[in-house]
This record gives sequence, structure tokens and C-alpha cells, in this order.
Amino acid sequence: MIKSKKIRDSARNESCSLRVHPQCQDGETVVFCHLQSNYRGMGFKSPDLFGVYGCSWCHSWLDSGKVDMHDQMRALQETQMKLHDKGLIKVK
Repeated sequence: MIKSKKIRDSARNESCSLRVHPQCQDGETVVFCHLQSNYRGMGFKSPDLFGVYGCSWCHSWLDSGKVDMHDQMRALQETQMKLHDKGLIKVK
């Protein structure tokens, strides 16, 4: 399983990449949210490669299955570009 405390901690004070809830907010409530994937199961989160920055409102919608795949992929692309810019993921 791919886990990175640096990646998870990088969400602190970031902007929400999901932006799907009417009360979406940037900053203090933003955390690293794991997307649903084939690697996820009961008691297991997907690898940290499959996560996005999300505020508490959008995170709750994601966990309840209210975020469509298009919005999840857009948020994943935005988050991965930020992680790359921060030097937390690299492409060789």
C-alpha cells in the first residue's frame, strides 16, 4: 500500500479540489480525501496516489457517494499537479 504522511499533510490550508458542495470552503477544513478505487475495501483506504484535497463538506459528499466520477477525476488531476509542483510526486 502506498502511504505518505507528507502527501496527506500537504492538504493543510490548501484549496478544495473537489468543489462539489454548495458550502465548499478552502483552508482549515481541507484534508487529503481518498477516492473510491479497486484498492479500497472494508477498513482499507485507497493508496495515497488516489486522493484529492477536499474541505469537510465536499469530503462528506465524497464518502457518501454523491460525487460523480467526472468531478473525482478533475479533482485528482488538480491535486496531482499540486503534489508534483510541491515535489511530493515525480515522473521519471
